[in-house]
Amino acid sequence: MDSVASRIVKARQYAQERDRRVRVHKFEVEIDGEHAKHTITYNNGSWTCDCEESQLRGVCPHIMAMEEILGESVEPAVTAQGV
Repeated sequence: MDSVASRIVKARQYAQERDRRVRVHKFEVEIDGEHAKHTITYNNGSWTCDCEESQLRGVCPHIMAMEEILGESVEPAVTAQGV
C-alpha cells in the first residue's frame, strides 16, 4: 500500500504544480458554441479554430476559452500569432 500512497501523493503534487510542470504540445477539442460546435486545435504554439472569427482574426472566443482553461501549460494565441 505504501507504493500506491506515494504515487497518489506524487500525482497530487504534479497536479498542484501544473503551471510549472506541464506543457501541452498538441490537442484537438470540440466546444459547443452558442450556435454551433467548433473544433479547436493546438500544435506546438499554433492555434486554429474552424469558426469564421478565427479565420479572419487568428483568434476567437473558443481559442481564448481554451487558453483560460489550460493556463500557462500552452502559449497564448495572441503572443504566438502576434495578434
